[in-house]
Formats: sequence, C-alpha cells, structure tokens
Amino acid sequence: MISERRQEGQDLEFKRVARNFNDIGQTACAFANTSGGEILIGVDDRGDIIGLEESRLDDIQLRLSGAVQCVSPTPLHNIQIEKEGGKSIIRLSIRTLAPDAFCTHNGLIYVRSGSSNLRLDGPALMQFLADRQLLRYDFRTSEETLEDIDEKKVREYLQKRSPGAIPDPFDLRDVLFNLKLATSRGDLRNAAVLMFSNNPRRAVPQSEIRLVRFAGREPVRILDKLYADGTVLENLSTAEAFIFRNIKVGLKIEGMVSQEVPEYPVAAIRELLINAVVHRDYFDCNGVQVSIFDDRIEIVNPGRLLPGLSISALGSISIQRNPLLYGLLRELRIVEGMASGIPRIRSAMMEAGLPDPRFEEIAGFFKVTLLNSSARELSPITDRQKRMLRVIQEKGKITTGEVSFMMSVSVPTAYNDLQALEKAGYVLRKGKGRGSYYLMIK
Repeated sequence: MISERRQEGQDLEFKRVARNFNDIGQTACAFANTSGGEILIGVDDRGDIIGLEESRLDDIQLRLSGAVQCVSPTPLHNIQIEKEGGKSIIRLSIRTLAPDAFCTHNGLIYVRSGSSNLRLDGPALMQFLADRQLLRYDFRTSEETLEDIDEKKVREYLQKRSPGAIPDPFDLRDVLFNLKLATSRGDLRNAAVLMFSNNPRRAVPQSEIRLVRFAGREPVRILDKLYADGTVLENLSTAEAFIFRNIKVGLKIEGMVSQEVPEYPVAAIRELLINAVVHRDYFDCNGVQVSIFDDRIEIVNPGRLLPGLSISALGSISIQRNPLLYGLLRELRIVEGMASGIPRIRSAMMEAGLPDPRFEEIAGFFKVTLLNSSARELSPITDRQKRMLRVIQEKGKITTGEVSFMMSVSVPTAYNDLQALEKAGYVLRKGKGRGSYYLMIK
C-alpha cells in the first residue's frame, strides 16, 4: 500500500507509465548503489494512483526485469503486482548492495541524490570508490622511482620492526616488493612514498601536518606555527614535539621525586595524531590541521567516517581506510588494529581529570577536540549543581534517581543537571540506561 508514502525521494520513485526502461535501469542502479528503494508503476508524480491496464501487466513485468538485468552486477530485486482502490500498480523493489560493492548501468555508475539519479564521474567517482574501499590511495602506484626512496629510512624501519632481521645482501627493490610497497615491475606504491621518500611533499603534498598555536580561545592571532612535511613517522614526531612545546607543563611531586605533567595526557595526543595520519583521506588535497588554543586542542583530518562506521561506534569497530599504511605502523606496534585507540584516549583523559574528547564530522572532515581544565570556566553551573558535585564527591558515584531524591527535584530535572555537569567536564557518565551512574572527574 502506498497511501502513507506519496512523495518521491531518496528511496522512492513514481512512474505513471512504463515507457523509458533505460531510465528505470538507471534508477535501479542508483537505488542499489545508495540505500535501496522502490519504483511504483501506475502512480503519478503527486502520488495519486492511476493504475495500469490489466492486459499489459505481464508484459510490463517482463520488461522491468529486463531493465534491471541491464544493471551489472544485477542487484537483488522483487517485482509484484498490487491492488489499491481497485486499480493495479507494479512495485519494483531494489535491495542495496554490500558496502564494499557497486554496480553500473551501461558501464556508468549512478547514485541516488534526493529524487534524482546522479551519474558519477571525476572527483565524485573517486570519492565514491574510496568510501567503499574499492580505491585505496596507499595501494595506488606513484610516479616516484626507487631513486626517490631513502634506503636508510627503509633500513631503520626494518630494524625497528625486527631487530637483526635486515636482509644481506640488501636489495631495495626486493625489500619494497616483500613489504607490498612495490609491484613486481618495481613501480612504487603511495604508501612507500609516505613512509620512505626523500621528499614526500613533492609527490604527496597533502601529507603535511599544519600546526598552529593561537593566542586565547579564537583563531585570530598566531603565536607559533609549523608545517611538518616529512614522512609519516617524521611528521608524527615533529607534530608531537610542536604540541608539547606549546602547551602548559606542570610538576607532580611524589615523595622526593618530581615529574613533569603536561596539561593533556601524552597517550591521548599521540593516539590522535596517529589516527589523523593513518585514517585520513589522502585523495583529499588538504592536510591534517592541528590548532592549539588556551582551552583546547583541535585535530582535523580530511575524510568522513567510512560507511559502516558512526561516531557512536568509535572504539568498538576497526575499519582501515589505508590498510597498507596501517599495516606498516602495526608492524612497529604503533597501532594495534583492535579498535582500542579511542578507548585509550578516553581513559587517558579521564585519568587526567579532563572531559571526554569530542568527535564531530564537519563538511567532509573529521574533528576531535580535547578540552583542558580551563574549559570549565565556559560552562557556569548553578548553585544546585554545585551541591550535586559535593554529594557526588562524598558518595563517589551517584545515579539520576538518587540525585532526584536528595535534591528534591524531578527525575528529568536531575538528569538535565547531570548532563550539564558532564558537558562542562565535571562528571563522567558510566553505563547505559537504568544501570548508569555518574563519577566525579578530578
């Protein structure tokens, strides 16, 4: 029945009659490459049922099936006749393809955009294939040659990976081939350039990391800046050094021993830099951007989250955009591939008494924000919320129901107050649903 759905859109198209079966094939291709959808034959553009001639129903079904067969590979689909208001219509349902697959119609790729079919070419096609991990930047061959590779960097990598396991005699071409960084003909892959090039910025200018220290809390006056444009490992080291020279460092004294304590945990900074470099979209011409303010650090890298991954799923699913580059760093035990990076960041921030990191997708970029303790000044709290904090400090942890009872407020009010305290970086919520509770952040 279509009485509840009378507007064409992302997953629905109306056809008054079935004449242009080439157009129907394009729509089937677009639905399969997007999120699936339905084509209703015998319905006008307003969603009103016109109906089809009974004598033509079998012929239309056969031709619809032929139109879908022109899509390669043919998506799962279903054709059925339905009756509504005494009139016959035909419903053609198209199933979406797997996230790592795509289909074409007459050799062209179509996707659904609102109520239209969009043919992909140029950068849009590259992005589509990259999002589906069918086109991987790190695996593509480069115009660089063996002469552009720093053999010393390759040797140092092998020594770190497996001390004493450097081949003798050392044949650079064979070594890179065995690392999957070169083809059998000796053509270099982009991952080789990113890791071992004498001048990676020449071949991959977007590999740089742009670092800026701003005065205050707005991106206006620059106090310090640096462009890291070396190899992946060099950029990680350079970026980390820049950050720690531009943030505050305190002293923690235990007994007779004093220890430097930066205002952001080292583990969190290091993990975020690695993620930004390894998981970024290298097809994008922009570099990774690191901005340091008085109250926060923002790390922005090009590339949306890959299909199948959402912000809520971060820390529970591991998906690699650049698996070859990721594998090289995993061999050095810099990354693990167990989706443990985000939990480590959150744990480090919590142990340091700082708010949970903020993750956002903004216009094709992925942004992470770390707040320091001064960020609390931006979120003033009420007298009642201050009393809540004292109670939580005394009890160690507290539930929404307990706050409601002890503060003599409704459960929704207690919940809203606790959410405000969490957003301001005073408390941390643990657990889900009725079993959740709140802890005091140091």
